[in-house]
Amino acid sequence: TPQIITETLYGLAVQRKPPVQPDEIFVLTTLAGREKVREELIRKGRLRAFAEEYGIGVIPLTEENILVFTDSRGNPLEDIRGADQNEAVGDLIADFIRKKAGDPASRLHCSLAGGRKTMSFYLGSALQLFGRPWDRLYHVLVSPEFESHPDFFYKPRRNVALKGKEGGRINTKDAQITLAEIPFLSLRG
Repeated sequence: TPQIITETLYGLAVQRKPPVQPDEIFVLTTLAGREKVREELIRKGRLRAFAEEYGIGVIPLTEENILVFTDSRGNPLEDIRGADQNEAVGDLIADFIRKKAGDPASRLHCSLAGGRKTMSFYLGSALQLFGRPWDRLYHVLVSPEFESHPDFFYKPRRNVALKGKEGGRINTKDAQITLAEIPFLSLRG
C-alpha cells in the first residue's frame, strides 16, 4: 500500500532524532503496487502534501524510482505467485541492496512493512549480507483503525475526521504511527 511510504517518511521526519530527509526514495513492488503508488502519491499529490505540511522539502519519488519485480524471463509481475517468481523477487531485492550499499556516501533507511512476507524477509536478509553499520531497517506500525485506510497516509498536523472502516467516525488525532527500528546483524566483510 502506498500508505506505508508516507507513514515511514512520517516516522523518519517526526520521530527520528535527528530527523531524516531522504535524498532518494525507491519503491520495490509489483505492477499493481506501482499503479497504487503512482495514483495516490504522485498523481493525487499525497507525497507532496505531506512534505509541504511538515516543511521537509521535496521528497524525490519519480516513476524511475518505482521498480517493478520481474520473473526470470523479465516479465513484470502483477503479484508474486509460485516459487520461481518468489526466487526472482529475492534476487532483485538482494541485487538492489548490494548495489545501493556499495556507495560509501549513502545511508540506507529501509522499511519492510507492506507486501508479501517473503519480500520483508528478503529485504532483511539482504541488509544482513550487504548492509553497513550506519544502515537502518524499520517496520512501521499503525493503529489498527488507520492501517491501510484509503484516506490515511500520515498523521496530519490538524485533526481530520475520517469515515471508519466499520462505520462511524475516527479522528486522526488518535492515530499512532510508530517507526520501529529492527536491529540486524551485519555480515558484510
